[in-house]
Amino acid sequence: MKDYLTMDDLILDNKRVLMRVDINSPMDPAGNILDDKRFRSHLDTLRALEDCRVVLMAHQSRAGKKDFSTLEPHSKQLSRLLHRDVSYVDDIFGSHARDFIRSLEPGEILLLENTRFYSEENMNRSPADHAKSHMVRRLAPLFDLFINDAFAVSHRSHLSVVGFTEVLPSAAGLLMDKEIESLDKGLHGSERPCVFALGGTKVDDSIKVTKNVLARDGADAVLVSGVVGTVFLMAAGVDVGQTNVKFVEGQGYADQVDLARRLLADYPTKIVMPVDVAVDREGDRLDVAVDMIPSDLSIADIGLETIVDFSHRLREASVVVMNGPAGMSEKEKFALGTIETLKAATGAGFSIAGGGHTVAAIEKLGIESKFSHVSMGGGASITYLSGDPLPGIEALKKAAERYRTAR
Repeated sequence: MKDYLTMDDLILDNKRVLMRVDINSPMDPAGNILDDKRFRSHLDTLRALEDCRVVLMAHQSRAGKKDFSTLEPHSKQLSRLLHRDVSYVDDIFGSHARDFIRSLEPGEILLLENTRFYSEENMNRSPADHAKSHMVRRLAPLFDLFINDAFAVSHRSHLSVVGFTEVLPSAAGLLMDKEIESLDKGLHGSERPCVFALGGTKVDDSIKVTKNVLARDGADAVLVSGVVGTVFLMAAGVDVGQTNVKFVEGQGYADQVDLARRLLADYPTKIVMPVDVAVDREGDRLDVAVDMIPSDLSIADIGLETIVDFSHRLREASVVVMNGPAGMSEKEKFALGTIETLKAATGAGFSIAGGGHTVAAIEKLGIESKFSHVSMGGGASITYLSGDPLPGIEALKKAAERYRTAR
């Protein structure tokens, strides 16, 4: 039995359902939505609620950003994808919104206005404190249950994420449940070998994940690349060249070298570093061994020998977790490491990928369907893999305890 409720645990027919989704998407200056993958990720949950009166809460961007907008375009996008009308109201919990909610018939869907238009939404408060808000007090009596399907914002203790779990029976949506189950396969290492491949520029996040999964014996190997790999090479005493040292220091990651050094001391056989890299020589690719990195050239990718080694390890794994590109994947000559390791990962028994640049590369290659799970979680995925609790999930767990005790 899971420590949170899923939709299978509740009677859904003809219920009045309040659901948090994450359809925050890139938009152009004219207000057109440029990418609908987050919309598509919620379709299964919405289809499972086709006999319910469903009201959706969501946000778009945040105050001060150019794409901080109403959700009217989002309702139209959802309508197109669902082939059903999704109504929109330019109100969150005022009388106009409440009257609209009361008028809903079974099978109808309403999208409320951008929750971040309400200032209390963005406050990091406890679920109990959020439950006292005007928004919860005015909306909760209109519903039978709350569903959180927005894994990607569940690392924030925001009102629409945790406030309703205190006062309504609350469950994880299908997407939320899938995110947790999939990430748990990597986090707990229940199937072996389990291999993590961590790259990109967010060194502090990757080091947290490395520390957590190795401490809990959840991974057989952690393959490091990108700036993450550079930091580990520095920690191992490799002379990566003054240009790359300055870059690491300029990004504020000098302190991460010591943390990486400790991890290498604790897990000398499990952290796998590049044996060669590709450096950028006036726009051209030059592959060199890690002990021969020119002082004045930037590391831009893993080298060919490392690509072969990493690809073999990924292909032979039972579970793979990929996060972050292997190099400057936006540049064609330095995309090889990212491309080949992603392709190799699809050969694993169960493959998980996350992170904006990684997901973008997967979509560009057209191999999204070959991954077992492509996470929409972003920062939430990293937080989860780092072992830190996600307020949205913790709130669902406490709601499940109350629900089961009451029964």
